[in-house]
Formats: sequence, structure tokens, C-alpha cells
Amino acid sequence: MMSLTNAEQNSLPYFITTEDLGFTHATQPGSTAKLITAAAAFNKLGLAAAKKTIAVRPGDLIRTRGEEPDEAGNISIQRGIVRSNNPFFIRLANEERLEEEMGDIYLKAGLFLRGVGGYYYDTDFTPTARQERWKDIWRETEFASIRSYNRNDIRKTRGRGISGMAWGQGELISTPASMARVASAIANGGTLMHNRYIWKISDSTLPMQEGVALLKEPQAAAFLTQYMKEQSANKAARLGLVVAGKTGTPERIVKGERINDGWYVFFAPKGQGPGHVVVCIRIEKTRGSSVAVRLAGSHVVPVLKRFGYVKSFGEKLN
Repeated sequence: MMSLTNAEQNSLPYFITTEDLGFTHATQPGSTAKLITAAAAFNKLGLAAAKKTIAVRPGDLIRTRGEEPDEAGNISIQRGIVRSNNPFFIRLANEERLEEEMGDIYLKAGLFLRGVGGYYYDTDFTPTARQERWKDIWRETEFASIRSYNRNDIRKTRGRGISGMAWGQGELISTPASMARVASAIANGGTLMHNRYIWKISDSTLPMQEGVALLKEPQAAAFLTQYMKEQSANKAARLGLVVAGKTGTPERIVKGERINDGWYVFFAPKGQGPGHVVVCIRIEKTRGSSVAVRLAGSHVVPVLKRFGYVKSFGEKLN
């Protein structure tokens, strides 16, 4: 089957894809991308980022209704993640100039910005000349939005450049696999490991490849894990599991129609032994992240628990 471009798919009267939806179909990740913005802040500011607060004004608010409305006040990264505060992350990314650190994480995890920079299944974590060319493209386009950023009117440019990147809108797109990689690195103390699609060849087990630091400080990963656990604390009843997660409800245009998608990325301890299991759900053209959470609770988590793959945070082995 020939692959159709996005434009060709959108010209059809029905939804169709010729791509692997989990690994090769990239769309705006919405507020799940705030995990990257927060990670970039820790990478640039160090652990002091955990104590940093930003004044969000009533005029900054973008989302004033729904399950997670923006709130004004002195907001920290912890509060920004837990309450998914859009203007906080817009201000954080622009005013702390986090674009280079955000771009570094996009390259490692496989997100696309302005149509370049991503990968689908695996990559060489060693920096290359091509990656530097991609960053030069970003510096000339998306990163250049800093020149039009106005801290007294952040709403005007909220979907452009660095502002859009900060909360998963604009030109930033991701596959569910890429956001799962970000969550896996947080769960793994900040280190992103290579994917392993082949476990054994004949009787030979393939060796693990060395990972790469997505977060410079393991304690920063611990902070983000705690924030994600708090963000998902009120979802434990729906999930039947205590997890660390982040929701997202991006808005985009498809077939000339403005739609919302529902994202939910989360991880929980493995049922036996060390490590975690990561899940990323994306549902296109739906109410939002609440649908993704509901799907996780009704279909995904029950299967994982039935086969003993996961347990709740804090749950002891029998």
C-alpha cells in the first residue's frame, strides 16, 4: 500500500491512515509535552528549578473551563504539572530561554519540530552534523519567536514558536512512542535507554546498549515522578492503579475542522522485579484527556494487571 501524505488523507471523506499509529503517526502532544519543558528547566537551572515560582496573572489564562482550568498566582513547576497550567509553562520556557534544552530532548526522544528532528523506532544518541543542521533550522524559525514574545501579553503568541512548544501546540508533534520514551526516562532516573525489538538471536541474548541522559540529575527525575504521581492521584479510582502520569488535550485542525485529541502517558512499577511499565494513549477527535484516562482504566490497565505486568506505586509483592 502506498503511503498517503497528511494532505491526501485529509482530502478523503473519512479517517484513514497508512502508518503505524503508535510509532510513525505524529500529532501535537498537548500538555504531555510539559514534562519536556519541566525537564529542560531542571537541565538548565539545576535542582533549584523545583523551588522556582512564576507569577501567572489573570490576563494570562488560556483555559478557563474544563477539568483542568488554568489558575493565576505564584506557580511552581510542581503546581504547573499537577494542575497543567498553560501560561506557567509559556512563561517558564520563554523567560528562562529553555528552547535549546527543549530541542536537545526532542532529538533524543524523537519528537518533530517544524517537520524535522524526529525518529520513529530508534536512533544513534551520538550528536551528529545533521542534528545540528536541524537545530539551526529551529533557531531560524521556532526559536526566533522569542523576538515577538511579550511578557505583558503572552496570549497573543501562545501557539507560536517557543510558546507553542512549551505546552505541546504549534509546530511540535510527537508519536505516542516518543512521549512514552520521555516518561520511561523519568521512570529510569533520567536515563533514556535504546528500544529493544529483538531479545535473542538463536541462543544469544543481545546485550543492552548504553542509554543517554535525558535529565542531568537523577533527583530531577525523582521530582518529576512525584509531580506525575500527584497529577494522577485523583485518577486512581478510574484506573484501578496508582500511577505517575500526565494528561494532554491538544487542539488542531483536521479536514478544516478544529478538533481535540486525548492523551495520557503514565508509568507504574513492574509486577515483579525492578523497573516500570510505560503506557501512552492517544485518541484522536474526542472530548480530551478524560477519554484517554477512561480507556486506560477500562481496557489497558485491567489487561496489564491480569497478566501481572504492573502493580500500584507503594504496593508490596505477595
